[in-house]
Amino acid sequence: MSHKLRPRLGSAIASTILSYAALSVAGVDQVQAAVLTYNFGVEQGGGSGFFKLSDSSLTKTGLEALAVSEGRFNNFTVTKNYYDLAGAIALFFKGEFRGLQASGGDREIRELGGHYYTKYDRMASWSIKTYGASSPDGSTSYFSGYIGTTIWNYERAVLIVDRTIINDARVSYTLVNTEPEPVGEPVPEPLTAGGTALALAGLSWLKHKKKMAA
Repeated sequence: MSHKLRPRLGSAIASTILSYAALSVAGVDQVQAAVLTYNFGVEQGGGSGFFKLSDSSLTKTGLEALAVSEGRFNNFTVTKNYYDLAGAIALFFKGEFRGLQASGGDREIRELGGHYYTKYDRMASWSIKTYGASSPDGSTSYFSGYIGTTIWNYERAVLIVDRTIINDARVSYTLVNTEPEPVGEPVPEPLTAGGTALALAGLSWLKHKKKMAA
């Protein structure tokens, strides 16, 4: 190889090494996921609550369903203080939150002995459904629920008391917090790792050549 071509070859190698080094650094930097916290309220006395979810798997393309990691709904209960919303579905369209899909219920049956034998059957059921989640014009969430007590006696007479029915009450949502999701140390992609190794090897070769030329 001629002495004239060696400087050019060395320059090309150095440029390639720097490019791989830059790619290796860029490969480590990743957009950190966030934990989103929403509050929600139901009209007509339907209750309220909150829920959290991670947007780490959100691609912001089309309609997507993400699982709620934590949440509570504070109404329409018989035996509970609240309903656990973990596992409920949060709908997103092109990265924009559209509403929840969730449901629940519980029941309590009590029997009282004695001459007039009485049985109390108290139950609750509810659901939140979101319609038009993939519509460009937006979506709407509605709540429907029932809670009531049925009383039985020996003659099988039935009396329904304390009954509440809510049909299609609007549900509103408010994003109240966005915080970074804890993540471990980022791991470079295989191609980036290979580029890093090549860059280190090239830098070692250049250092050796400089020593030989000195």
